[in-house]
Amino acid sequence: MNTQTRHNPLLILTAMLAILALTSLACSFSGPRMGSVSSVVDITLTQEMFDQMSRNSEVHLGDHCEPLDEVTRVELHDGFIRFLGKNIQADGTEVAGSFDLSLGAEDDMLKARIVAVDIPGMTLKDRCFLDTNIELAMDLSELAEDPQGEVLFKEVVVEEGALKMKVQVNVEL
Repeated sequence: MNTQTRHNPLLILTAMLAILALTSLACSFSGPRMGSVSSVVDITLTQEMFDQMSRNSEVHLGDHCEPLDEVTRVELHDGFIRFLGKNIQADGTEVAGSFDLSLGAEDDMLKARIVAVDIPGMTLKDRCFLDTNIELAMDLSELAEDPQGEVLFKEVVVEEGALKMKVQVNVEL
């Protein structure tokens, strides 16, 4: 039996960033202390890293939204991330398509939004993409409410070949 795992690329990316930031912060501790610790971490994810992560992946946006049945490439452009892949139409034909995800930082939070769709039979106004943008906003706001500490996104910039972030991590000890 072939089981499929649901992947939300943004939540996976966010989890990776939080782990990276917390690991960097943990390495800077010099001994046991009480109180709080704050550190700013610069993170750069390159196009090559995205190439490795995107191999053989699927994109599921919410419970009933699968705009790309297979992601063949993830590209970093100025201001957005483009997901390219294949979509299987209702009649069984396979078509190439893509959608763009903008990332940024606003009020110390990571903001994400699908801003463009180029998939035959789909538009940005489809319920799938409207619901996904709402879910992304809610999921990202919940990530900011972690009682163990907080991760503040000070700067998020997508440019050709790299995703650069400046993240402040505050941990209560």
